Amino acid sequence: MSTIQRTLLLPVTLALGCPQGGDVATQGDPSTTGDAAASTATGTDVPTTGASGPGPTSSGTSDTGDTGDTGEPPGEPSGNALDQNALFTCDDRPALPPADLRLIDRQEWTRSVGTWSGTDLANNPLYPRAAHRYSTYSDDEALDPSVLSLYLDVVGGSGTSWTIGKWDVGRVRTVIEDPECQCFLNDAAPASECVDYFVRRYLEFGAVYRPVDDEQFAALREFAGSVLAAEAGVESRPATIRRIAAAAWMTAAALHRPELGEGAPDEHGRLRLGDWELAQAIAYALTRSPAGVPSVNRTYEAGFTKGDIDGDLGDLLDAAADGTIKDPEVVATLVRAHFGGLDEERRDLLFEPHDGRWWENQGEYWMATGVRAFFREWLGYGGLADKPEKVEVAKTSGWMGGVVELSYWNLVSGIYGYENTLVTQLDDMIARIVAGDQDVYAQLLTSRMFYTPANDGYQEGESSVSNSTAESPRVYNVSGITPQTREARWKQLPEGERAGVLTHPAWLGAHSLSFENDPNLVHRGKWIREELLCQNIPDLPINVAAMLTEASREQSARQRISEQIDADPYCNGCHQMMNPLGYPFEIYNHAGFLRVEDHGGPPNGTSVLANMPAPELDGAVNSAVDLSTRLAGSKYAKRCFMRQVFRFFAGREETMHDGCTLVAMETAYDESGGAFSELLIALFNSDSFQYRVPE
Repeated sequence: MSTIQRTLLLPVTLALGCPQGGDVATQGDPSTTGDAAASTATGTDVPTTGASGPGPTSSGTSDTGDTGDTGEPPGEPSGNALDQNALFTCDDRPALPPADLRLIDRQEWTRSVGTWSGTDLANNPLYPRAAHRYSTYSDDEALDPSVLSLYLDVVGGSGTSWTIGKWDVGRVRTVIEDPECQCFLNDAAPASECVDYFVRRYLEFGAVYRPVDDEQFAALREFAGSVLAAEAGVESRPATIRRIAAAAWMTAAALHRPELGEGAPDEHGRLRLGDWELAQAIAYALTRSPAGVPSVNRTYEAGFTKGDIDGDLGDLLDAAADGTIKDPEVVATLVRAHFGGLDEERRDLLFEPHDGRWWENQGEYWMATGVRAFFREWLGYGGLADKPEKVEVAKTSGWMGGVVELSYWNLVSGIYGYENTLVTQLDDMIARIVAGDQDVYAQLLTSRMFYTPANDGYQEGESSVSNSTAESPRVYNVSGITPQTREARWKQLPEGERAGVLTHPAWLGAHSLSFENDPNLVHRGKWIREELLCQNIPDLPINVAAMLTEASREQSARQRISEQIDADPYCNGCHQMMNPLGYPFEIYNHAGFLRVEDHGGPPNGTSVLANMPAPELDGAVNSAVDLSTRLAGSKYAKRCFMRQVFRFFAGREETMHDGCTLVAMETAYDESGGAFSELLIALFNSDSFQYRVPE
C-alpha cells in the first residue's frame, strides 16, 4: 500500500500464620480452602495480594530477617483462585472480555511521540497502577487531575521530533522524508491544502495512529490555523508545530486506544474489534507501541530505528487498511515477523539508555519490546537495580574481595564501563531461547547457555574502571578472562551449577533480601508457588510479627527457617507451600553467587516436595537445578506459564469463559514443538482477544 493511501486512511507478601492445622494438602489448588473455596462455590471473587506484579515492594532488609508482609496494595482478583484443570477445558462457554478505552502508559507514550533523546519526555506521569498484576492491565486507569497536572509539564514537548532538521540527531522519517510535509516546514505562508496535509499527517502518524474522523481533523485544523495566523514568521514554525502536537496529545483519541468493537452484536452480545482496533491491539501487545510508530534517528552514527517513512510495523497498517488483519494466517505471519529473532545490529536497542558500545555488547538475538516486558514482569527481574542494596554479595562463594563486590554492583547498575547489566544478560539468554522457538518453556528452565560479561581489557592498568569491571564474570562462577566478543560471552555453564532462568543471578538477586542468610528461600519459594504453579498463598495475618530472631544471625538461612518456621505448626501451615520450593535455591547466596560453604557446612539444596498440585512434581530434589528440571517436565507448571502469557498479552486475568482459548493455546504450542510464537498466534486469533462485551 502506498504512503499516500496510508496517510489518507490513517517482593511479595510472605504468608505466615495460617490457622493451625490449616489444610494445604488439597487436591488441585490450595487456595480453594476457606474463604477462597467459598468464593469459588458462589462464583464471586475474593481480592487477594497473592499475585506479585510489577508494583513497588518493601523487601524488608532488617538484620532480624523480615519474613512478613511487604505492604503491597491489594491487587486484582486473582485468576489463581480458579481450578486449573477445569480451566483448561473447552466447554463452549463464550469468551466475554470487557470493552475498554485503554489509557496508554508511560512507555507507550514516550515511544509514540518519536524521540526522548535530549528531552524530559520519558519522565511523563502515565505510570501503570502499582496494584496491577501486569503493566498491560487497564482497569481503573484514568487521567485524573493529579496526573493531568504532571502531564501538562511534558506534553508541550510532544512534537519536538517533528521540528528537528534533516541532518540533526532525533529526526523522524515520518516528516523529514515526506516531500509533502516540506511546504509546512519551510513556507512562510503554507497553502491551505499544505496545512490540511500536515495536520492529518501528524494526527495519523504522530498521535492517534489510526484514521481520524472529520470532527477530529476539523478541530485540530482550526487550531493550527489560529496558531499559524499568530506567528511572527517562519522562524517560529518549530514552536507552532509543538503547539499543534500538544493540542493533539491533549485529546482522548490520542491518549486512549479504543477496544470497543464494531458492527452488530453476536448471539452472546459481543462486538468484534474493528480492523484498526485489532491491528493496534496486536501491535501494542507485541511491541508496546502502535503500528506506524516513527522511525527515529537516535544518534547520527547509529542510523534510524526500524521502519520507513510511514513508521514501523507497516505490515500491520496494511492489514488494517485492507481488512486482512482478521485473517488468522495474516495474524500468524505478522507475529512471526515481529516477535523476535536474530539481528547482529540490534536496531531494537537504539532507544535504550547508554551508547552504541553498550548496545553492541548485548547478544545478537532480540525480542519484541512487549515480549521482553512479559518476561521481565513475569519473572520479576526487571527491577533488580531498584531492590535494597545487598551486603557482602560474594559471601559464602568462592570469590571474595572488593573488586568482586564492585564488579557485581556494576552489573546491577551498569554505571561504569560498557558491559551490560545482569538484567540485560538475562534478556539475552531468554531472547536466544525465544528466537529458537522450540520447546521454549522447558528451555527457559533448563538451558545452560548463558550470556556472561567480558572482562578482557578491563584489568588493572588496562582500564580506568577496572575496579568495577575486572571481576564481572565471577557471579556466574566463571574464572579467567572473557574476551569482548559475543561468541566468547556465550558460555555453557556446568551442569550442576546452573540450569535456566531460575538459576540466573538476575532472578536470584531480584527475589532475595539484603543478607545471604535472610529468608531468601521463602521469597523464591513463594514466587514459584504463585507464578509457576498458579496457586495463592493466603495473606499474612495482621497480628503476626514475621521476623527471624537476631540470636540466629550467625546461622545459615536453612537453619534459621527450619528451626523457627518449619518447627512452628502455626507458621508451617502456610510455609510448607513455600519453603520446600525455596530450599533448593540455598546452593546460591542472596546475590546469585554459587556457594562453596554455608556457615561452616556444605551448601544444601535438598528438599522433599509433597502435596504438590500434580503428581509429577512430588518427590525429593537435590538442588535448584534438579527442581528446575522437574518443573520443566511438568504439564501442570507449563499450563501455568501459558496462563501468565494470556494475562500479560490479553491485559487481564483469565476467567472460566476463556477455557477454549487456553486449550487452543496449549494445542498450538504442543503441536508446534513448543513454539512461543504459536502461543501468541493462538491468543491473538481467539475470541478472548478479538471480541468485547459492551458495558
